[in-house]
Amino acid sequence: MGLCLLWCGLSFFLPLDAEGEPTQGRLASIAAAIFTFMAVYSPGEGPVPFTYSAEAFPLYIRDIGMSFATATCWGFNFILSLTWPPLVRAFTPQGAFGWYAAWNFFGWVYCYFLLPETKNLTLEELDSVFNVGNRAHAKYYTDKLPWYMRKHILRKEVEPVEPLYQFQDEAPIGNEKAGTA
Repeated sequence: MGLCLLWCGLSFFLPLDAEGEPTQGRLASIAAAIFTFMAVYSPGEGPVPFTYSAEAFPLYIRDIGMSFATATCWGFNFILSLTWPPLVRAFTPQGAFGWYAAWNFFGWVYCYFLLPETKNLTLEELDSVFNVGNRAHAKYYTDKLPWYMRKHILRKEVEPVEPLYQFQDEAPIGNEKAGTA
């Protein structure tokens, strides 16, 4: 999403025509950047606050947590719509899109290092996941960066990384679970 916002902001540097109007190429680039942003946002970051919040809060405060998460999401939508016009006037379109692109990059780093993975976990297992502190998450994912580099960028065959969490019915990687052959 940050790359799409940068693309959109940089599209405003494309030249205007002789009358000072945007060229078709400039308009096409801006529109393509915004549509690509929407295509990435809608199935990805758009629904994440709602699905993540539904899993993140323990049952005894889930209703309050979901209410707070939803209010926070809509509150930031309101702040965004309220601050966009003054931001464009103060920073120009290039700067405004760049500002929000920077926030997207910050959000990516924050999510990578500090938000635990909840995929394929039961609600009972999530209690264990959310009992691990932020420092442990950040250290684990910092240490895992070279593994990602070797596996996904260099395309090398690498051993699986030990998981951050061990659940009661799980055996460590490389061992078979008890009772299975």
